[in-house]
Amino acid sequence: MTILVNHHGGEVDHARQDPALALVALFRPIFRGRRPGGTTIEHEHDGLKLKFNVWQGLDSRDQAVLLGTIGLAGMLNGAGQAPRLGAEAAHPRGQQLWLDLEPSESAVMDRAIVVKTTRYALIQAARLDDKGRNYGLLESCLERLSMVGCRARRDGYDWSMRLLSYAKTPEGQIHIALNPRFAEALSGQHVHVSLTERQKLEGDTAKIAHAWLSAWLRQGGQNSIRLDRLAEKVWGPPEKASTNRKRRGRISAALEEINRLPGWEVTIQGRGTTLKATIKRPRLAKRY
Repeated sequence: MTILVNHHGGEVDHARQDPALALVALFRPIFRGRRPGGTTIEHEHDGLKLKFNVWQGLDSRDQAVLLGTIGLAGMLNGAGQAPRLGAEAAHPRGQQLWLDLEPSESAVMDRAIVVKTTRYALIQAARLDDKGRNYGLLESCLERLSMVGCRARRDGYDWSMRLLSYAKTPEGQIHIALNPRFAEALSGQHVHVSLTERQKLEGDTAKIAHAWLSAWLRQGGQNSIRLDRLAEKVWGPPEKASTNRKRRGRISAALEEINRLPGWEVTIQGRGTTLKATIKRPRLAKRY
C-alpha cells in the first residue's frame, strides 16, 4: 500500500489546509475535566454546506496533531512519496483504513492520502513536547479525530466521510489516511498555516485563533473582525451576554500574542460589543 519514507517531524514548518475545513470552528482550548460530546457544527463555504458530527470535544492538542499530520502529508507529497488510497486498495491494512473512513455517496469514488509515520515524527510535526505523557495522549487525539464525521452538500452533490482513519503496525509505525479534501488541498486551493508561528504561541486560545485567522486572512492581507465574532470561532456561540464579556479579555490577550509574531500586526479599537481588531498578516516567504 505505501512506501516507508524516512522523515523527521521537525522538518515540517506548515500545513496546507483545505479552506472550507480550516474555517470550521471544530477546536476549543484544552478541556479541564469532562469533554463535551454529541456536538453538531454546520458551516457554509462558497455554497458548499458542511456538517460535522463531533462525538467527543476537540481541543488545541487535537488540532496540533491534525495540523502535524497534514504537514507531514504535504512534505511527503512534495517528494512524490505520499500514496493515495481508494476502494481498490489491495493490502488488508489499506482496505481497513479506507473502510474506517466510512465513505458514502460521492465520496466512495474519491482517493484519500496516506501518511506512514512514527509516533516521534508526528509529535515533532505537531510541535508537542516529546515527553512520555504526549506519547500516551497521541493515540487519544487520533481516536477523537477519527470519530469526526463530515458531510458536504451542494446542488445535488452529496459527500460524506470521516476526517481521518489510522492504524498501528507491529513495527511501531502509525498509518494515517486523511480524507480526500485534505489530499486535494496539497496540490490545489489551500490555506497556509505556519506551524513555526504556532509553536511560538503559548496560550491555547492564541493557537486556535491563529489557525482560524490563517484561513480567514490571506498572506500579506489586512482585514477587521469583531472580537465577539472571533471569540465564537474559538469557543463556539455564547450561552449568554455575560459570556462574551469574559471572552473579550481572553481573545484580546490571544491577539496580543499573535501581534508579537514576526510580520503580524494587530490593532484593537472600540469598547464592549464594538471592540474590533484590525489584523495584518505577513506575506509568505516560501512554499514546498
